[in-house]
Amino acid sequence: MVQANLVHLRRVRERTLALLENLSAEQLDYVPEPGEWSVSEVADHLILSERLLQKDISILIDRAKAGQEPYLYRSFAEFNARPACFPEAMLPFLEPVLNVVTLFVPAAMREYIVRNVPFRALAPDASLPQKGKAKDVLCDELRTNLQATEDLFAANSSVDYDKMRHQHPLFGIQTVPQLLRTLWLHEQAHQDQLSSIMASPRFP
Repeated sequence: MVQANLVHLRRVRERTLALLENLSAEQLDYVPEPGEWSVSEVADHLILSERLLQKDISILIDRAKAGQEPYLYRSFAEFNARPACFPEAMLPFLEPVLNVVTLFVPAAMREYIVRNVPFRALAPDASLPQKGKAKDVLCDELRTNLQATEDLFAANSSVDYDKMRHQHPLFGIQTVPQLLRTLWLHEQAHQDQLSSIMASPRFP
């Protein structure tokens, strides 16, 4: 399952790079509406999101190799991704409820939400993008990030990724293959966002 998801991730990444390939600096930094992200900001968010995932998978790998339970819990305090309708002040109260609710939400439904984003969602603070990054920097980081993800799994091919568990109040409990699937589904959702920005009548 890991290798199949890495293949999907590489194909999705190739499309992201293709979307950026011929854009000018003006096009990269165009903001369709106040408060929305530009193309460059969406790309930087993808870079930061993958790095966060790499970090958490590395922790799970280290715990498995050390003979510890390969389980990692990320609270809203650490990763405050959420629907916009959830006020941040309410997250500590919603967290225990959501931890129970997500146990009964099928993985397919969670993946549908990640891929199609049927409601306005807010990115976690840890993956909020930097404005104005140059195209060559963004493309290089997208490529090196993918290589780092592939290298991480190549260097740890003997561990059982299906036995690792990652939990978040909003995303529930996921194995490492499921985390990888969430990563490329998330990128596909943002590709739709990029296409929408570029289709704007005011896009330079």
